[in-house]
Amino acid sequence: MGFLTGFVHHSTRLDQKAVIRDQTRMIEWLASSRGAYDRRLLPKDDESSMPLGGTLAPARSGMRDQLKHRWNEEVRVLARKAYNVQWEDVRDTAADAWMGMKRYVKGQ
Repeated sequence: MGFLTGFVHHSTRLDQKAVIRDQTRMIEWLASSRGAYDRRLLPKDDESSMPLGGTLAPARSGMRDQLKHRWNEEVRVLARKAYNVQWEDVRDTAADAWMGMKRYVKGQ
């Protein structure tokens, strides 16, 4: 799975998770015994107990935050790889490749 495909899949799953969580909170709030008979009897300041702080908009993390998190993970993985590389082996491999290329060019 490529970077973009994986990101879109992850983003879709996060959106689904947020929607399901919000719907669950709304159902629990509607089914609560307090005010279950008549919502007009609820105190006006009780909106804080309503899911999402009195709003019905889903709480989603922004695409910017998701991209930032993904970028940071990629940088962390690359930094860990760079830290664990034996640079003498890289140098020796590059020198062998250079010598092989020189022999190939001179041989023709």
